[in-house]
Order: sequence, then structure tokens, then C-alpha cells
Amino acid sequence: MFRTLGLRAAASALLLFAAPVHAETQAPPASAPSSDVLSRMFVWWDEAFKTPGAYTRDNFARFFTEDATLILEGKLVIDGIDEWVSHFQAIQSRGGEVEIVVPFKEVFEADGKIYTYHVIRSRREGKAACSLAAGHATLRDGKIASIVLVRSPLDPAKGPLDPQCWTQ
Repeated sequence: MFRTLGLRAAASALLLFAAPVHAETQAPPASAPSSDVLSRMFVWWDEAFKTPGAYTRDNFARFFTEDATLILEGKLVIDGIDEWVSHFQAIQSRGGEVEIVVPFKEVFEADGKIYTYHVIRSRREGKAACSLAAGHATLRDGKIASIVLVRSPLDPAKGPLDPQCWTQ
């Protein structure tokens, strides 16, 4: 039995990966994203991706603690603001489009964490790709101290894509 709300919430978010996605259930886009710091950061991040020079230390410091980490699929990918800057500048420099869809499919806060289930979509060299992501951000002093995500790439050959995915 789970002993904490945090574990139950994380398990619930991961179980959402198993839920079937039906094209006919497409939700209309919301006009205003959630007000949590993670949603606000990704709204900024999406716009910054389209703006050369926007991934700066000062901009990341608005949302992240100095020692903020990113863990993807259980591996530490980023450790500290300078690595956030260099990591995303490198992705931006490769061209194409990347977007974290905000508002998230699911988002809630509990015990100093923000739990999410969301879509990540991209286009590069004429090819669209899409993933579902679930995880959480740990907050400290109103900023993001860590983000932990698991992602599941969606393959249109294996079934319908999430309605928020780009198809072209």
C-alpha cells in the first residue's frame, strides 16, 4: 500500500500512459494556462524556443533554483542553471520546432510538488514526432528545484495519436 500522497500521485500519473487515447475525445484548447510555476515556465520555454538568444541564465533563473536538476527516464540530464542554459541552447540550435503543450492534460500540486501529464510535440526536417510525458517538479522557495519525467514516444503505426500531437 502506498504510504504517501506523493507516491499515489506519481503512480496515478504513470498509469495515465496506459489509458487509451481516442481521436474523437479531443479537448478544445484552453485560452489560459494554469497559474502554477511549471506551467508558466513552459509557456515561457515554448516562446523562447522560437526566439534565438532567449535561453539565458537570467531567464532560467526566473523559474529555477541555482541547483535545479532534470531527470529523464531515471537519468540525471541537467544539474544547475548553467546546464539548463547550455542543454536547451543546443536543442534550439539544431532547428525545427518543439513545444510542450500547455495547459497540461493533467496538473495538480501536493506537498511541494507539481504533478503533470502532458504532450511534447516536435517537427524536424519535415517529420512530426510526439510523446506523452508524466512526472513532477519539486518546488523550493517558489521556484523549480527539480523536474523528473518519464516520456513515451507515440507511433502512429501502432495506434491513434493523442489529439494534441502534430501529424504533419
